[in-house]
Amino acid sequence: MSPQAITVLSWGFVLFLFALEILSLWAIYRLLKNDRLSGLILEADGSKASLSRLQALVFTFVVAGLYMIFSLDIGNFIDIPQSVLGLLGISGGTYLVSKGISKQDADGSPDGGAAKNVAGG
Repeated sequence: MSPQAITVLSWGFVLFLFALEILSLWAIYRLLKNDRLSGLILEADGSKASLSRLQALVFTFVVAGLYMIFSLDIGNFIDIPQSVLGLLGISGGTYLVSKGISKQDADGSPDGGAAKNVAGG
């Protein structure tokens, strides 16, 4: 294959990915408009957005997208660096901690409502 053909194929692939991204953003917009994906970002009561949920969602999609692009570019699966996996773990951990804090605030007790369950309440 000539270098010009490879360049044309590369730009065609980039345009395809761009069109796929636009289509995906449109689909996400439609789902959010119909309140089908609001549970991914909103708190359990639906009153406000959760920063930890948004952070975990964005980090996951960015890492998965970059992994896919790099793997397709090289033609083989790549190793994900330990630092990236650590950042995903930290992001997931902050989500779990914030979920525990919001559960504690909703129950009004520091043990997350376990005292009410033991007492039969």
